Amino acid sequence: MTITDYTDAKGRPTGPADYSNLETMDELLNEGAHEVTVLRRGDMVEGKVVRIVGDEVMVDVGLKAEGVVVGREFYDPRSMSQRPELSLGDVIDVYVLQPEGDAAAMLSIRRAQQEQQWRVTERMYNDGEVIETSITEYNKGGVLVNVGPRGFVPMSQLVSLEPGPSGESRDDVMDRLAQLVGQPIQVKIIEMDRRRNRLILSERAAEREARSERREQLLDELQIGQVRKGKVSNLASFGAFIDLGGADGLAHISELSWSRVNNPAEILNPGDEIDVYILSLDREEKKIALSVRRAHPDPWATLEERYQEGQVVEGVVTKLAPFGVFVRLEEGVEGLAHTADVGEQSLADLREEDTLEFKILNLELGRRRIRLAPLGAEVADLTETDEEQSSGEGTIVGTAEYGNPEEDSSEPKSQQSDSQTDTTADGVTE
Repeated sequence: MTITDYTDAKGRPTGPADYSNLETMDELLNEGAHEVTVLRRGDMVEGKVVRIVGDEVMVDVGLKAEGVVVGREFYDPRSMSQRPELSLGDVIDVYVLQPEGDAAAMLSIRRAQQEQQWRVTERMYNDGEVIETSITEYNKGGVLVNVGPRGFVPMSQLVSLEPGPSGESRDDVMDRLAQLVGQPIQVKIIEMDRRRNRLILSERAAEREARSERREQLLDELQIGQVRKGKVSNLASFGAFIDLGGADGLAHISELSWSRVNNPAEILNPGDEIDVYILSLDREEKKIALSVRRAHPDPWATLEERYQEGQVVEGVVTKLAPFGVFVRLEEGVEGLAHTADVGEQSLADLREEDTLEFKILNLELGRRRIRLAPLGAEVADLTETDEEQSSGEGTIVGTAEYGNPEEDSSEPKSQQSDSQTDTTADGVTE
């Protein structure tokens, strides 16, 4: 006897089955093709479209009767980007809202699409994937994005929203958030709760990951001696941190300028775009030492073309010390007018930032030294003075290098302790 039945691998009807070789009732029962599919609420199943009437779709999911998709479970413009285009015979995924009972099973195409989106989102969350999307809305706490399900990016996790001025009003913040709508954004999922329909994302986490990847690439590209473009990202008392486009390097205060710098803020501001010289690289520790001054010509290299002994020049007093006066002749070039050449009374009358005329007494380019004297001052014989000091008459209270001596090493200095005195900055060791 042949019994007409229709079943697929999941137990759903598909075509005729031949039971003619089964001789007993037990064999017939054990064949299994007669089993009825049992669905539960929340199941995701595959079915075949057998009838379409307006917004009502009948779907064969292997039950005694077809399941039905009606109304907003077929199409909901609030959560679906476009209306489903279906034809008879199409195989689709549906979500079981209500299992078959006295009435046909209630199914949902809308919920099936949402479930698929959440499954994809869960995979991206588990994989730590960076997602590219766009900002769709904003509220007082942050912005909304669409990554399948709708997600929220708090203001604390936004990089696109730059810090506002001190005392900024709530309305001003909302105006700046409104300007972000429609802009592309890269985000990473940091919290997901499917049951509560909660999805929190972070642009900051995505930026950190992107910077980490760019840092590795940048460290492979950089070579000692290169001059690169960079942006000042932060200032500290000991130097400046400079973003090279994926990784920050440090330019020590001694490498910021050929002139004396007491504080990096004197010559740099966060956001400044500057040229920097690659001093050293530590690829294992991912550290980059930079120099701002070496990205520009050394003024001492061509000094003899502009200055000669006996020449009268104009200079600005930059620092007063017990042993003399430091004078800036040009950016990166300083000389010293010794106390013996200035005179004690004249020294007392001088003030920092005074502009005077000086005579060049001596040039020592190798030691980066220029000896100066105020124009018209009586010049002392410093050799005799040195001999007197070395004979034991008097007490040496300090020594000093003047000018701006070149560092022997290309490595930047580490930050010094408070108990040390920076001879480059102060010109004297006490």
